[in-house]
This record gives sequence, C-alpha cells and structure tokens, in this order.
Amino acid sequence: MKREPLYDYLRRRLGETVGMHSRIAKEAGVPQATVSRIYCGHGMPRLDKADKLLAWFEKQDRLAARVARRRVGRDTGAAAPIGQ
Repeated sequence: MKREPLYDYLRRRLGETVGMHSRIAKEAGVPQATVSRIYCGHGMPRLDKADKLLAWFEKQDRLAARVARRRVGRDTGAAAPIGQ
C-alpha cells in the first residue's frame, strides 16, 4: 500500500470538510489562516500545526467509527416476534 504524503493528506481531508475549516482550526488549536493556506496549497504547515490537525482528523474518524458501530448494532438487533 502506497502512503500518501502528509501535505497531500491534509489537503485532501480539508477538501472533504469544506465549510468546516473555522471549526477545525478552533478545535485543533491552530490559526484559521494556517488551515486556509494548507487548503489552498499556499504553504506547508509547521510540524506542530500539522500534528494538531492530524490529531483532530483522527479524533473525528474514531467518533465516526463509533457511531457507525452503534448504528450497525441497532440495525442487526433481534426483532420482536410478529403479533407481539
């Protein structure tokens, strides 16, 4: 499996979350201008900023996986017998 470069990964993930960049910046603890520069392709973030953004995306991925597991658990639950 080929690994995606860090900068490309961040740009791709920011592209998937258009409209949420201010929220991402605030929750990740990085300046909104940094998020915008990365998204627009105008600069490589410092490692500490990139690390904070990566941690934010990882946290969101964990939350999404947890929600998906809960949905699957509800969808596959035993159904009540007909007529009861």
